[in-house]
Formats: sequence, C-alpha cells, structure tokens
Amino acid sequence: MKKVLAFLLAAAMALPLSACMKEAPVESGSSSTGSQSSGTSSESEGLKPEEGAELKFWTADVDFGKAVAAEFEKEYGVPVTVEEAGLDAINKIMLDGPAGNGADLFMVAHDSFQTGYSAGVFKEIDSSIASKLNEELNEVAMKTATCDGKLYGVPISIETSVMFYNKDLVEEPAETFEQIVEEAKEWNDPDNNKFWFLTTPTGGYAVHPMLTPFGFELFGENGDAENPGFDTPEFLEGMKYLATLKEAMPIDAENLGMDASSFLNQNFIDGKTAYYPNGPWLLSTLKEAGVNYGVCKLPTLNGNEMKPFAGVQNVHVSTYTKYPNAAQLFAQYLASEDAAALLYEKAAKITARKDVDSVPGLCDDEDMKVFAKQFSDSVPMPTSKRMSYFWTVSESVYSAVFDGTLTPEEGVEKAQKDFDALVQSE
Repeated sequence: MKKVLAFLLAAAMALPLSACMKEAPVESGSSSTGSQSSGTSSESEGLKPEEGAELKFWTADVDFGKAVAAEFEKEYGVPVTVEEAGLDAINKIMLDGPAGNGADLFMVAHDSFQTGYSAGVFKEIDSSIASKLNEELNEVAMKTATCDGKLYGVPISIETSVMFYNKDLVEEPAETFEQIVEEAKEWNDPDNNKFWFLTTPTGGYAVHPMLTPFGFELFGENGDAENPGFDTPEFLEGMKYLATLKEAMPIDAENLGMDASSFLNQNFIDGKTAYYPNGPWLLSTLKEAGVNYGVCKLPTLNGNEMKPFAGVQNVHVSTYTKYPNAAQLFAQYLASEDAAALLYEKAAKITARKDVDSVPGLCDDEDMKVFAKQFSDSVPMPTSKRMSYFWTVSESVYSAVFDGTLTPEEGVEKAQKDFDALVQSE
C-alpha cells in the first residue's frame, strides 16, 4: 500500500539503538572537523558561529532547505548553500566527506543511523543544544538519533500510518479492529471489488500493526540483529491472527502485493473501500480526487494499541565540517518553531517538535495532527543491519499464511529458517 522506498525508513523505538553496540571510529589526527567529540563550547557560553563560516546543506526538500537557510543567514550572518540529495546522502557523505567535498550538514532517514554512526560521519551535538532539543522535540523521534545518552543528529520531520475512512460509508470510525472485521464480512462484495477494509497482507510494513497487539517486537527491545523474533510466542499469535484476516479481505495475496498500491488507492477513491490504512503521502491524491474522507488513529486489536511503523528524517552534522559551531546552530535552527512552519508550508511535512498544535498552518490541519498523534503510538523501524532480511522473509511468509498455503506454525518455522539461511550466506 505504501511506496516501497518509504518502507526503508527505519529506527529502534524506546531503547538504545542497535548501532550503539559498535563504537564509532574516530578519525586520526582530527580535531573538531573529524571527531565525534562533544561541542566546543560549554553550556553556559553556548555556541557561536566561526568567523567567515559558510555551510553546505544536503536535503531532499530543497524548497524547505532554501527557505530556512535564508532565515538562518538573516539571524546568524552565515550563508548556507542548499543542494538536493536523496536516499544516497549517507553514501555520498562517506565518500565525499573525507575528500573535503561533502556537505556540512545532511538530511537522511533514520535507518541510516547505524551506518553513519559506525562510519564516524556523525558529529556529536553539543550538550547545550542537545539539552534544549530534548525539551522541545518528540521523545520517540529523539531516540532515533541518540546513542549511549549522546545526541548525534536532530530530528526534523516524522511520518507514520493512520486509518483513512470514507465518510460516505462510515458515520463514526470503529474503535476496534474487531468491529471492522465483522462489518467487512457483511459488506464485502468481491465480484464488484467492494471491500470494507483493504491493506497489503504480504508486506512487513502493512502487517506489523496487526502483530504489535500480540506483543511482537521486531528484533526485540534492544534491536538484536541476531534475532528478529520469529521464534517467539508473540510472533506465532500474530501469524494466527493474520491467517484469519482472509475472512475480512477475500482476495488472493498476489493481488494485494506492494505493487498493487494503485488498485488499493483507486478502490478507496471510488468508494469501494471503507477503511484503508496509509500515510500522509496519500492526502494530496484524495484531495485532488474530491474524496469525502476522514482520518483517525488505528483502532485497537485484542484490547491493545495497533502500532504502525514510523519514520524520522534527521539532520546530521558531518564530522568533516570546517565550521562545527555554525553547522550545529543551523541544525538546531532546522528544528525551530519558525522552521517547523516552513516545513509544513514548503514540504507538507510534520515537524518532530512536541508543540505541533502551535505550528502555523499545521495547527489548523486536522488531518496532519492525527498523524502526529499516531506517531507517539508507533514503532520506528529497527536499524538492524539485517532489516533487509526481514523484508524478504516477511513478504513470502506473510502472503502464504494469509492465503492459507502455510499454517501459522509452518509460517513461523519457515520465517526463522529463511532468516537463518540469509545470515549464513553473509
């Protein structure tokens, strides 16, 4: 249901990241430009830009970057050149940084934390700035850039999934997923492609909210790269529930795969689907199509919260920057109240700040505020180096369990066996 690239945003939730298990290397012979030492100023003095400082900033949201850069220059007198960089920003900085051609700051999805931390390309944020950010930014988001109590980046934007519903079909959204399933059994009309609820039961991203109510924690609390948790009783219970979902969605898994997003979207637009979990990227499409839609948090299941995966976009200061003070001040400015308003205006994204209700524009957007609320009840995807194995294993196992070609018990066994095989192939 979601674009595949969006599935690759990942981070650990409430406990230390798996990246922390490996100490980051320190560049030899380096000072403030090549080490992960803390900021150069004390909390009482605060940071001041270096004389003659000028910065380069990589981001996918160029319009946002340029708007914030202009305001930052007015306040601090430091010019910032903004360049476009997408999913490959972490690889670019690892190649260009040591050569002196990289950016001073760069935006990356939080699944890159382990890679960047281990490579030593993230400069530790000064404690005075970190302390202030901990007060102002969302706690879950902050943990995606924190290791061993030290901050190595600044969360800028957040995203997750909520429940979309068609107001022409649903008067009041259901509070429990059990209610949606029962209503689906009565309303579904497969011959006419009418389905009360639709999602992608073949992918790890879409299925995960249905597993968390049974206690499943992917890669465990501490992001254990050795064990994704397929061998746990909680995962088995989740698979048992997935096997029953065919009653609510009587379609073969191959017709609901991740490449079927256009069908799922169109079915909701056409009023042939009442409930459809998805992300903020769907909003513009629905508005353009004139759909009478609503959004709400995911309902409960098995008496517990359904927790979707979440993504965070973090800005990091390069250890190779010649202007670490100015760069950290710009990183802090990117998470400011003024920048939060520009983020919504220029990129239609949600700030990682706690005070979303006070952000101009965003405070009046009831849809986006639901996403912000859901984020607090979400699970940032693990940063395990073997996360790609999970996507591969889950796609084949989940579809088979959903279709009934594997029992839940057989699905659990196959998931663990396939994961072990991928590990052994390393």
